[in-house]
Formats: sequence, C-alpha cells, structure tokens
Amino acid sequence: MNIVLFVKAMLAFALLFCSVSAYSQTLYLIGGALKTCSSMAPKNCTPNAQFPDIAKTHANFIVTKNAIKEIAALWPSNSQKRFNRTMRLLRRIPKDKAFTRSQLIKAINQHDSELYHQWSNREYYFIFDMLELPLMVNGKRVSELVLTKYNNEPASSDIIQQIATQVANTPSQSLYLLTASSRDPYESADFYQGLFKAYGIKAQWLPLTPALAQAVSNQDCENLDHYRTSINQVFNRDYVYPDLTTKEYNLCMAGVEGVKKALQSVDAVMLNGGDQSLTRQIFYHNQSGVELPWTDMVRNKAVLIGTSAGTAVQSGGENQYGRVPMITNGSSIEALLQGAKNAPAPAANCDQHGGCEDLSADTLTYHDQGGLGSFTHGILDTHFSERGRTFRLAVLTQHSKQKFGFGVDETTALVVDTSKQQMQVIGKAGVVVTKVLGQNQFSYSFYPAGSEFTMAQLTEQQHQTEVQGNDTRRTEVVENLVEEERMRATAQRLCDNGNVQVIASSDDLPRITIGRSANTTCIKQPSGQYVVKDMQISW
Repeated sequence: MNIVLFVKAMLAFALLFCSVSAYSQTLYLIGGALKTCSSMAPKNCTPNAQFPDIAKTHANFIVTKNAIKEIAALWPSNSQKRFNRTMRLLRRIPKDKAFTRSQLIKAINQHDSELYHQWSNREYYFIFDMLELPLMVNGKRVSELVLTKYNNEPASSDIIQQIATQVANTPSQSLYLLTASSRDPYESADFYQGLFKAYGIKAQWLPLTPALAQAVSNQDCENLDHYRTSINQVFNRDYVYPDLTTKEYNLCMAGVEGVKKALQSVDAVMLNGGDQSLTRQIFYHNQSGVELPWTDMVRNKAVLIGTSAGTAVQSGGENQYGRVPMITNGSSIEALLQGAKNAPAPAANCDQHGGCEDLSADTLTYHDQGGLGSFTHGILDTHFSERGRTFRLAVLTQHSKQKFGFGVDETTALVVDTSKQQMQVIGKAGVVVTKVLGQNQFSYSFYPAGSEFTMAQLTEQQHQTEVQGNDTRRTEVVENLVEEERMRATAQRLCDNGNVQVIASSDDLPRITIGRSANTTCIKQPSGQYVVKDMQISW
C-alpha cells in the first residue's frame, strides 16, 4: 500500500474523529419528580438520614409593624377592597412571632379565609415574600442541605449518579445549575447546588435568571429588582437571599461578556423544573424574541440536563417537518375539546382570579418558535403518564404538523446521544413516543427503563392501517382513559390480550379507540412490563 496514501487516510480519520468528538453531546431529559433527600424534603429520605442542626428545614415568616407598613406602601394591585381587608387581617395576626408557611396560612384562614382565596397570585406572592425572614446564623445565611446518599427512591439516585459520572469525565468536571424555571430562582439555588455535592464534581449556581437576562440585554442592572418583580412576581429577595442577589448583580454588571466567560468555564449545564416559559426568557429577549448572545453556548454544551420544565424547554429548532414548538400548558381533556392554541399560557389559577381571557386554565397552549432547540426530533412533554398527558401531546404534534412527540415519565430520564441520534431510558418508569399517522390518529409506543432505540428505528416503522371499531376483536369500554396513568396501564394490558380493543367512555369527549394493529409489537421485560411499539389510537 502507498505509505503516503495510508498516512493521509489516517490523518483524515483522526480529523473526522476529533470533529465528531468536539460535537459529541448528551442530553439528560428528566420527566420531573426527581425525588431527592434534603432538609426541606425529609419525606424523600431513608429513616437513618440525619441533618446537622444548622440546616434550613422550612421558610420562616413574621408579621411586624414595619412589614405591614411596607406592604401598605408597595401594594401590588389596584384592588382597594382587598388592600383594606389585607391591612385589617395583618393587624389581627400575632406580631413578632415566627410562622412556618403552613402555620401562617392557618393563622390567615382563622381571621379571613374568604380573603385568602380571593387574593390574586400576585397579591399572594407579594404578601408571603414580604413577610419572609432571612435565616441567618453568625452572619451567614442558612441553606437547604441535600444528602443524596439517603434517597429513598433508588431511581433518583441512579439518574443523578449517571449524570455525575458523565460530568466527571468532561475536561472541566464542572456543572452550572440554572434555576430560571422557578418563580423564586433564589429559593431553588441551594437545593440544586447540593444535588451533586457528594459526587466530586464542581456544581455551582449560575444566576442567569430571567431578570438578569433582560437587565443585561437592556443594560439596566440597577433595576434588577424591577425585572424580578415584573417577570417572576417575586419580591423582597435582596432581604431574604442577600448573598445570591449580590452574586446576580455582580454577574449582571459583568455584562454579556461576563455571562459568556462564565459559561465557557464549564462543560455541563442543568435546567431546573418549574415553568418553561420563564426559562425561555433566559435564552430569548422577552419582547423582541431575539436569541440572546449566550444561548448557543448553552445549547451546545457537552452535557445538557433538564428536569420537568428544564426538559420541556429543550424542544425547538427545525426538522424535516418544520419548526418544533414548545408546550406550555394544558390537559388532555381540554386538548381533545379545544385543540391547541399558539398563545401564552393562562395565568395560574386564572379560573379563580381572572385573567384567562378567551382560554380556560387547562387550555393546551404552546410557543410556536419553540424553546432552546437542543432537542429537534419532536415535541417534549413531562410528568407524562402520571398526569395523563398522552392526548395533549398527540393533539399538539398533529396540530403543529410535527411527526413525533416524546413524553418522559416521572423519575425517569431520556438520555440522548445527539451525534448518533441514539436514545436510552433510565430511571423508574418509561418514555412514550407518539407518532402521527393521520387525522386524529397516532401510534403509541412505550419504552420502559432499560430500553434503547434510535430515531432511525422510529422513522422506519411502517405506516399502519386504522383500527376499525367493528372488527372481530372483543371490545371493552373503560372510563377516564385520558386521566392519570390509565393510558400506560391500558397499553400494558392490551399487550397481554391481543384480542381486545378499548373504547373510552365519556359523555363529553370524542370516542377514543385503542388497540393492536398488524404492526404492533409487545416485548415482555424481566420486570414484567412490556416494551410497546405502535399501539394504534384514534379519536
């Protein structure tokens, strides 16, 4: 063999290998409910868990004359009637006595339970935020402590361990934690910093909050508190979390280059759970919609982790079917009744406090431009089987002319090797893949923990023929098919008995038929669960 050609071939191979390695990326898309032992969540701990005396176990609240004056001066709404009643209420509550949140709620309800239920979300958040105390010992803020070794949910530990191992194998061995999904991103910071403390990796909170993103964009760091209030409806955080808000201010003053420099120092980023519409605001300007200068840096991290909203926000970008939207709200019932709306999600509890406009509190809404765009294969949804979200995902997938939807169950992660388009399921439950087949018709596949598949396998599966309601199989009628966990349980049962199809019974909803077709495959696992491929559903 010509030695020159051989050397050239080897160099080409090396360059190709380096190029592939440079763009290698792993996504950990967690469906939420990553139950973790902490001083604030002892229910997730084994009985032998012990925390030091100096650990935050709950938030503290206190009613003082000064707090009442500040609430009166800064009242956040135009409701004079609720303002007057709130002032009377606060004067009746014992002064200078520390309450937990539940104790304060009880005290409020003892004096004016009607008012408690009439407060708007903004008023409720304002009152509790203004009454919250900073927890300080010897001049240092007391934080929530996380002890993952005492997790009573092994699947949570398995997911955290696999992530930590992968981060430990990156060049920086470092991870930034973004808590932008939370209404109060400062409250969540301690928990996420403690999540990886026992694994020998450097995990730090990066104060890339919606407030900071917009303040930096507008070169307006002196008004950070205004952005916190207007975007997150969070108040008085300088007082309760002085160290974290100072860190946020310092990063803001460092500007765009400061944020980019911070992100350059790590190979992994984690996005927390909460509200994906808030997280989107750290990647795009909330008025112009323009992508912010650091967005692409986050999108291309070697390890990118999301849980709940932090998973949902990763839907986006474009594929062969068009733009991938980001789901923002809704139930399966309302999806079947109303369809999908390209609109901002209705305000929480708007059915009680107003502000729903022409939507209901459970309307299926989405952002047509998508989220971060690190996952482009289809629409991501979370808390999936447990909250009965199959039909909200299927309806949005069909409406947006996408082909695939991916629903991740709780305490479960879909692990994606983006360079190979390979997917693995780890954790407790499974991942559902919906595939649009036609108008109001889709296939349902369930991959339990331990499963692996590729996008090529999903794409190459044959188109199926519609399941007919008058075929020769025995038909069963079930109720509440679209509610919690019924869909997953029904698909598993149909794998046990191929001669049964199910029709959902409801006076309000369309007729739903689910059954096996000629292309349906059920593979029983050692756990007793089935891998379900291409169960067919129509409505």
